[in-house]
Amino acid sequence: MSELRVPASGLARGPLALSREAGRYVTQVRRLGAGARFVVFDPEARLEADAVLERTGAEVVVQLDEPRPAKLVPRREAVIVQCVSKADKLDQVVRDATELGATAIWPALSERSVAKRTTESAHLRLCRIAVEAARQCGRGDVPRVGSPRPLREVLAEAPVGVRLVLDPMAATPLAHALRRPGAAAFTFLVGPEGGLSRAEIEEAGRLGFEPVRFGPFTLRTETVAAAVLGALTALAEDLT
Repeated sequence: MSELRVPASGLARGPLALSREAGRYVTQVRRLGAGARFVVFDPEARLEADAVLERTGAEVVVQLDEPRPAKLVPRREAVIVQCVSKADKLDQVVRDATELGATAIWPALSERSVAKRTTESAHLRLCRIAVEAARQCGRGDVPRVGSPRPLREVLAEAPVGVRLVLDPMAATPLAHALRRPGAAAFTFLVGPEGGLSRAEIEEAGRLGFEPVRFGPFTLRTETVAAAVLGALTALAEDLT
């Protein structure tokens, strides 16, 4: 059984009051009582600490050991530029990308995006999804989650490294592009439902993005991030 992990902030040796949400999870969802042991982690600071549940009730307090660097964090930078689609597909992208080691998820507005009004509450919700996914998969950090911006603006800020745009018409297979020893950063551009326009793919090329294809099947936009990050994870030992 995997260890229980609970997110918190401001870790330091000694007592720590959990947030209302974390306290409810520990005492009501997991039904833990005083003396229970688990791990508290701060995904922003990349720290974790062993914890003992000290007090329950209106305020849930734990006693922390000395914090230590999180033991499980991504080994390289992996950015997903996800063009916005309709409904709540971005929820799945954030959840899957977090579990598969993405270090950043940047929503982008492309020609075929189904744009909707962006709110602060919607952005905070995506950040909470990332934290919860990090808790479930044992990860000690959390990816940066951006707010939707114009595609060209997002691409221009992609990190230096291997930049790839998923294009079913591309000549280069994704696997070839991933097998580049010593690559410190990867950025993957994923189109919305309906895909990227040829003009957008060409513009991405001018900004250093290489077109690659991912097998013979047509994937839904919300599953592409999981597919490419899964491939990157599987090849990780060959990329060191």
